[in-house]
Amino acid sequence: MRRRLRKRFIPILCLPFVAAGVLIFNSLKPKETKVIIWTDQNCFASYAELFNTTQNDYQVIIKYKENLAEVFPADSGSQPDIVIGPWLKNEKVRKNFMPLDFLFKKEKLLAKDFYPQLLDLGNMQDKQYLLPVSFNLPVIIFSDENEKLIEDSFVLSISQIRDLASAFNKRNKKNVYTAMGFSPVWNADFMYVVSKLFGANYTEAEPLFSFNKENIEKSIAYLKEWSYEVNTNPEAEDEFQFKYLYEPAYKLVNSGKCLFCYTKTDYLFKLPTDRLQNLNFRWIEQDQKIAVSDKLIYMGVYRGTKNKAGASAFITWFLNGKTQESLLERSASQNLTMPTFGISDGFSSLRAVNEKYLTKFYPQLYGHVPTAEFLSVPNILPAKWEDIKQQVIIPYLKEASRKKDGDAEPKDLEARMKDWLKQNY
Repeated sequence: MRRRLRKRFIPILCLPFVAAGVLIFNSLKPKETKVIIWTDQNCFASYAELFNTTQNDYQVIIKYKENLAEVFPADSGSQPDIVIGPWLKNEKVRKNFMPLDFLFKKEKLLAKDFYPQLLDLGNMQDKQYLLPVSFNLPVIIFSDENEKLIEDSFVLSISQIRDLASAFNKRNKKNVYTAMGFSPVWNADFMYVVSKLFGANYTEAEPLFSFNKENIEKSIAYLKEWSYEVNTNPEAEDEFQFKYLYEPAYKLVNSGKCLFCYTKTDYLFKLPTDRLQNLNFRWIEQDQKIAVSDKLIYMGVYRGTKNKAGASAFITWFLNGKTQESLLERSASQNLTMPTFGISDGFSSLRAVNEKYLTKFYPQLYGHVPTAEFLSVPNILPAKWEDIKQQVIIPYLKEASRKKDGDAEPKDLEARMKDWLKQNY
């Protein structure tokens, strides 16, 4: 009887030693130190280099991936810990990330530090899967000598751009334009921005994307009216552009031939300082909203990461105001041959970085840093949105706004969408 009892109790008595052995074994396992980042943002090579020199726990390795949203996740081979780039919010890609709410619960990150609209866009079903990195804005530029014509020191509405451009127009005795303030057809992306500000509401949806047809038609009517009522007709705009507008935008507005040119911040603020001299700018506004450019940069942690702790360490280091001030200083001191603007080629997703630090490196932004209440972010869009925009939406806006009475109706967006799908899938 005593022998049976002894046998029965031996395993129970050994359990603490087994558990201790497991703990000892786990403590002896080497800690994962490598953090693999997939990105199409070249500047993260410099960011990773700085991170690796500021601590000894982890080593970030950057792997450049073109067309990031289309190649992640890979069917086979190694996977990343962190993914950084555009178009990560679409349905196909976003399911591959883990929620990052734990970073906020532990107060490693604070929601109040971000632009709320950008943070909300990375939130799905009340979980924060993606964190915003950077964004850009469309902008109207003009010569310093014409600033006296602009009443508002911060924004220009679409109607103000039109009215000021109209007043700038000049013709010779032969009724030929010698100066033309601005035409929407000179830059197709401006037409697209107008459609967004008029409520086009482009959104990822089956079979490709959805839109507000009525509001797009309103924007087309407005653009068409602009061409015919302000600049005579599209042909006159084309002729003027061919004759005079063959130099870069920063030169054109100083030529006296046009009042305004359209561009975006990731182009404007990469120009050398001497080319920014005598230039001024305003944000394009409609109903007190500035349309944020579609190509937003986000970061997420792959749900199959092998180094969650390392990924968290890099993210919390990067999304810190003082860190980003150091990154701006580093970029300025390196005098790169391929310059970037701000943080990851745009405004930082952290408000304080733009308000406190960015103006030190880009003095033209002093008094012009966008405030959160003005920003209107795009909806979730397909991974190939840039191609779709250039091949489907913009051709439609161009053709529809140039249509004359009696012309055949241009192919509508639904038909163009179907054509694009046939060619690309």
